[in-house]
Amino acid sequence: MTSADIRSAFLKFFEGQGHKVVPSDSLIPSIDPTLLFTSAGMVQFKPNFQNPSASPFKRAASCQKCLRTSDIERVGTTLRHLTFFEMLGNFSFGDYFKTEAIAWGWEFLTGPMKLAKDRLSVSVFKEDDEAFELWKKFLPESRIIRLGEDSNFWTMGPTGPCGPCSEILWDRQDDRLGKVGDYESDRYLEIWNLVFTQFDRQADGKLLPLPKKNIDTGMGLERLALLTQNVESPFDLDTFQTIYKALSQITGKKAGMGTFHRRILDHSRAMTFMINDGILPSNEGRGYVLRRLLRQAVRAGQSIGIDHPFLHQLTGTVIETMKSAYPDLLQRRETIASVVRIEEEKFLETLDSGTRRLEDLISTAKAKHLTTLSGKDLFQLYDTYGFPFELTKEMIEGQNFKVDEAGFKKAQTEAVELARQNWKGSGAEDVDRYRQWKEKLTATGSSFQGYWHLDIDAKVLGPLYRKSPPGWVDQLNPGEEGEVILDQTTFYPEGGGQMGDAGTLIAEGLKAMVTDTQTPIEGVIVHQVRIEKGILKVGAAVSARVDREKREAIRRHHTATHLLHKALREVLGPHVTQAGSLVAPDKLRFDFNHNAPLSREERERVEDIVNRQIWNNIAVHECLMTKDEAHHIGATMLFGEKYGENVRAIMVSKYDCKQPKEAWSVELCGGTHVDETGQIGLFKIVSQAAVSAGVRRLEAVSGAAALNAVRRMEYQLQTAAETLKTSPDDLPQRLEKMLAQEKNLEREISSIKSNALRGQFDDMVKSAVSVGGVPVVIRRLDGVEDKQLREVADRLRDKDAAGAVVLASVLEDKVSFVVSIQKSLTERGWNAGHVAKEFAGLIQGSGGGRPDFAQGGGKDVAALDKALASVETILKQLSVKAPRK
Repeated sequence: MTSADIRSAFLKFFEGQGHKVVPSDSLIPSIDPTLLFTSAGMVQFKPNFQNPSASPFKRAASCQKCLRTSDIERVGTTLRHLTFFEMLGNFSFGDYFKTEAIAWGWEFLTGPMKLAKDRLSVSVFKEDDEAFELWKKFLPESRIIRLGEDSNFWTMGPTGPCGPCSEILWDRQDDRLGKVGDYESDRYLEIWNLVFTQFDRQADGKLLPLPKKNIDTGMGLERLALLTQNVESPFDLDTFQTIYKALSQITGKKAGMGTFHRRILDHSRAMTFMINDGILPSNEGRGYVLRRLLRQAVRAGQSIGIDHPFLHQLTGTVIETMKSAYPDLLQRRETIASVVRIEEEKFLETLDSGTRRLEDLISTAKAKHLTTLSGKDLFQLYDTYGFPFELTKEMIEGQNFKVDEAGFKKAQTEAVELARQNWKGSGAEDVDRYRQWKEKLTATGSSFQGYWHLDIDAKVLGPLYRKSPPGWVDQLNPGEEGEVILDQTTFYPEGGGQMGDAGTLIAEGLKAMVTDTQTPIEGVIVHQVRIEKGILKVGAAVSARVDREKREAIRRHHTATHLLHKALREVLGPHVTQAGSLVAPDKLRFDFNHNAPLSREERERVEDIVNRQIWNNIAVHECLMTKDEAHHIGATMLFGEKYGENVRAIMVSKYDCKQPKEAWSVELCGGTHVDETGQIGLFKIVSQAAVSAGVRRLEAVSGAAALNAVRRMEYQLQTAAETLKTSPDDLPQRLEKMLAQEKNLEREISSIKSNALRGQFDDMVKSAVSVGGVPVVIRRLDGVEDKQLREVADRLRDKDAAGAVVLASVLEDKVSFVVSIQKSLTERGWNAGHVAKEFAGLIQGSGGGRPDFAQGGGKDVAALDKALASVETILKQLSVKAPRK
């Protein structure tokens, strides 16, 4: 059976048992923002487990895409470790329990999967007699093993829901891996884990029965496919083999699959799905993991002879193998390839620098007579340039050096911990508080009515939350700030880039300002309030009134983002996909995938297209449809968004929702929009910038904000013209003339300075100091630019006036310096890059470069003289004798 066959058979089997088939969640968990990635099928069902009574369905089955980072370094070195994988699972929320879970597990494996019954065994928790008896219906007692709490008892933590589990095992029948009955050996492969959540562990360790018992199972699709396809490792599966064939075409040869091939296959799948879910390469959080995987794959490619960008080609193959289960991959195919290619090219440019840095480390170690390279330095090489530790170790040991592996691991652990502390996705405490609040509500709250009304009568649900001092309360008093949930609301909560609404809650003797609106967890709209007058009590009837001016401005900007998105695709190409946005009353910000700034012509074409649609005053329709229908009509779906079975599309079209093919723009969106594009008024791009490699950002304005922006530019233009005593029309020519005059003056000044420096040449030579018999010029030349410092240093070195030169200058309260060393001395261990790094540290700066030339700068002008006085000591530390004459 192919992997697709297995996936389909599993979902079909459990659908036949009354389970609702739920689509995979994003790799960015939609339910739990405290997690870096979705790592198991149960993650998206946490609310269902926590409150089974409120779950819209009692049984569910899914095939969840997962990412785990704990074994990144082991991927490729073994035949089983993966970062990206798919998890099959069936779940019960207070419905069926052990009897059905065990019976269905057995039936599915021995029925549709056709696994040999005599090769299956199971483990159960040592005290779970119920599970033991249930398994006896299918297996002899000899193949049912009781194990302890460490392996067969699941917990969320020291307290809370927990329960025994049962693992279904497959006998590989390989005596080399272990003896028959040795269930802890590699002979037995775990296929499926059935978790029976039946207890609530108390602080004193006592296990109380849960009123609603749950089932949570997980089975790796790739692991099950190993058995049905009868292969050794996941990399031999049909999905991986298709990618391997594409890789072989790139290399031009099909050799045996080794560590580097396996790493490329795994990482190409992971990066494709990560980017598809809206993760982009960066230096923190999820983006850092993506960058790390991609760089490891590039280095693996170099190790098998690929010296050019190639991973972007493999993403297309990954999409072809997975498109039946994840059709949204097709829509972002070009975007995914573009992001990967740009990151590949960027990294390849840094590899040369990394190699030179490693050479510098080796050179410095030799000069200091060291035989072991610092683990901290090697981790910096890995962290900055993406050099895998194994590769660095191989290169170093080839030169008779040892590596400080313990130091490397320590630095790596410290970096991981720092990344966790700095990660922006944390917030477990708040999430838990909102979940508790949801359970405490006096009624189901937050029905959103804001698409149709700006004012609405509502009821305040209890309890309220007071911010200071924090806690649950029955009322908020004048001057207090807190959070309120209403039974229904017209306030739009922040989401999809759109800012949350503001406004007021009004009743007789009461006025509460709503400063923001959020949806911290699914199904709950929270109003941030400040009490201006009166007392806001639980159960109070209020009039909820949205700030109309702010909402109208936001609506204009939100619809403008849809028009902008479509216009960018028309001008730049179909690879353009939204990578983030902000919709505010005063502006819109739009991030998109593209590898170059917009030219003036492209920018004007985009503006013209958007404004033409505005002037045509096209109707904007809200169209409700299924997700499959949205796919069919080509509706744009955004990175990182999780869509249910029923979706809301915003259609810009002179026709209605029944003619989607005739629409100018169709995009899935939950935000608020204008009724006709003409209400936007005017659209103007005001700035553009780079966000990261391959991601550009535009800021634009519409409506009153556009008018204000034009007026502001007009004022700035007029002020500049008056300052230069000319008219706005003649300002360009006036500026051009002034710049030409400035360049002439700069040339004259530079010439004067150069002549003055040449006059000091002999004096510099005479002032040279001897370090190990080598003449060294160390001089401070204030007011001299970098270019002139380099010219003087080169002249002194090339004319053999000095073996080494260190020159520094203070210009505009900043220090610049150069270090130049004759190449004959670099062969003896002198290193300009090392000197520059040490020198820069003395003036609160940075520096580096080649062994024969380096440069840098610093902020501490007051420390410069002392730093220059230290140069002799720095050079002496190199412990190198002068070259023989």
